[in-house]
Amino acid sequence: MLLSQPDGPVHRLVLDRPSRRNALTPELARALAAEIDRIGDAAVAQVIVLSGSGGHFSAGLDLHWLRSLGAVPAVSDLQHGLSDFQSAVLAVVRCPIPVVAALRGTAAGFGLDLALACDFRIAGTSASLTSAFARMGLVPDGGSTFTLPRLSGVGHAMRFLMAGETLDAARARTVGLVDDVVEDDALDAEIDRVTLGLASAAPGSLRAIKRLVRAPELGALEQALAAEGAAQLQALQGAEFRRRLEAFAAR
Repeated sequence: MLLSQPDGPVHRLVLDRPSRRNALTPELARALAAEIDRIGDAAVAQVIVLSGSGGHFSAGLDLHWLRSLGAVPAVSDLQHGLSDFQSAVLAVVRCPIPVVAALRGTAAGFGLDLALACDFRIAGTSASLTSAFARMGLVPDGGSTFTLPRLSGVGHAMRFLMAGETLDAARARTVGLVDDVVEDDALDAEIDRVTLGLASAAPGSLRAIKRLVRAPELGALEQALAAEGAAQLQALQGAEFRRRLEAFAAR
């Protein structure tokens, strides 16, 4: 479910569940966090590229996993699942080398949160970004209540999260959610160009710059994740979410 492909100074990680648009399970999130930690500790690669297979980045949390927990999920199962999902976001931010998200197709819910945690986001024209949590009776749980206002400003973030808007790649670029947009068939070449530039920099400089830029936000992000997790746990046990989940499953 996670493809890990070393390529000299670039290490490529691919979410590989195309039949589910790369929706994340706790197991996949846990594997992603562990692999990012391993790559950072190995000090061989100078940049990680994170993408999805089958023309999509990630549709977010796999709702089929939630339904598999039963009509009244155990609180401990929900807590453990949330912890696994959030570990992937923290691994990206803590990783000592830059993590670049390559976005095609859907980046939704927790998939969007994961992309927003990355250091760069480069999108193909097919990319569409949506939070989707409010439409399901949920709240963000991957840190986007923290990352979105920093990237797009409070007004854009509130509207995006509350109204469940879907942004195409061009609009996402305008409001600061992605750093560049290219045609889909040029995305791989653009990722190669960016990563080549990063890989040509002094490794110590890359690591120091990421630490200096991102370490100060880590404590605040951890607090945001804790608050989001508590709110999400409450929402996951609510009747409104269960009603919307069953309606989603019946489509």
